[in-house]
Amino acid sequence: MPEADLSGSQHAPGADLSPGASNCDPPNPAFSERAVRQRWLWLALGLFLLAAALAGCELLPATLQAPLPTEEPTAVAGPPPTETLPPGVTPLVFWEPFALDRPQGLLLGEMVRSFEAENPDILIEIVPKAGYVGIHGAMLAELPDGDLPDLAVAFPSMIAQYAAAGVVEPLDRYLNDPEVGLTDADLADFFPGFLEAGHLTGFGRQTLAFPFAQNAVGMWVNYSLLAKAGWNHAPTTWDEFEQACFDVVTKTGVGCYPFVESVSTFTAWLYSREGQQLDDTGRRATFNAPPGVESLSFLLRLMDEGLAWRPQEEYGDYVAFANGQAAFTFSSTGNSRLYADAYQVALKNNVPPFNWRQVMIPQANPQRPVTALYGASFFILRGDPARQRAAWRFIRWFTSPLQTARWAGGLEAMPVRASALEVMTDTLAAYPFVRAQIEQILPYARPEPAVAAELEVREILYTAILSVTQGYADPQTALDQAAQKANAVLAEQP
Repeated sequence: MPEADLSGSQHAPGADLSPGASNCDPPNPAFSERAVRQRWLWLALGLFLLAAALAGCELLPATLQAPLPTEEPTAVAGPPPTETLPPGVTPLVFWEPFALDRPQGLLLGEMVRSFEAENPDILIEIVPKAGYVGIHGAMLAELPDGDLPDLAVAFPSMIAQYAAAGVVEPLDRYLNDPEVGLTDADLADFFPGFLEAGHLTGFGRQTLAFPFAQNAVGMWVNYSLLAKAGWNHAPTTWDEFEQACFDVVTKTGVGCYPFVESVSTFTAWLYSREGQQLDDTGRRATFNAPPGVESLSFLLRLMDEGLAWRPQEEYGDYVAFANGQAAFTFSSTGNSRLYADAYQVALKNNVPPFNWRQVMIPQANPQRPVTALYGASFFILRGDPARQRAAWRFIRWFTSPLQTARWAGGLEAMPVRASALEVMTDTLAAYPFVRAQIEQILPYARPEPAVAAELEVREILYTAILSVTQGYADPQTALDQAAQKANAVLAEQP
């Protein structure tokens, strides 16, 4: 299936923590020369648009959905002009990626209206921006001192660019505020990786973003097929995975693993072998170290042994799985609706029902499981303190257990808090596999790098993966060459 839907449509697919001076303050004159910054930002936008056309940039789960209109949708149900607002009401402008006549946009609009009903002193103007590309382009066009919103959502690598321009407000003082902050118990309820994603490389321990639509890479398992091959559990190590594949193929005659080249899947495999994509500075690629080479070598071996194949048709991996023609696939939790819908179609086509769900991916060390987390986050733009505080109140409300459960109910994103599971009764009744996703995958998900050049690094990595799966290079050579290119790009970051 394609790896990116940057339009913000439905069913789409490591922060550095080193100490140092904050780069969230206004940049110094040497750094903030407008020509230099704009050159980098527009270069980044060009790369972002290019990568949106590739299958190798799994930023949000992809969907089979009609294209968004070429013209940007107009905002709806916004507040009246500021001068006509009643006293004591704070207006907010919120840039978001979803068309308001599509399911996720409709849900977001409903949630904003619910928030306003509970908080009548805040009115939010929802401004859809034709996807995350639309938000990013609008941000770049207005930086550093143009007509910016109060609140928006974007991917961490984009937010890193905005923070470097000095327009992103740190959230720590709101998190710790005695009136509107979060308690220790609240913070412990968030999945650790979701909070970690708000710490952007180069900005120390400041929290510059908060989770909006996050997903993680997991492994879909056909348990009925595994049982026929003599297995009573999903493989938890890579050696077990290879043996399970061999047993499935030899004992059942069914294929094991249909794959698509995916940077996020590669990153998840890398993490599972205790590797990382970049070093802690965000300035040097490390994906060509042994964990990365082992990940691609493993895929190549599965292909050579006839245990893995790349489907020729688009969306072939999840279609094969839904039709009982594969034991495993690796995919975003955000693709759950695609899998569920494809399975229902298969049943209507007389495919026998089978037991299936998504679990944690195999690990080099099952005692220290980890997978890749990615997705979009909220961020607040610097400006009027009253608006900043109001924006934080909306973020706090949106990420409360009840509301994050509501947002996750359509399978477009995962809940950001563990306690949301307690109120997701309808979702669990309709989609029982969600429980395993929340309990077995999310607690161990770690964010992908949040650096300004991450999108270009992903494009370089995707090309390297393709060169291996298509037989043009061995894993070490492909990743070494990719690391050289990535290092050159990373060196040019602001």
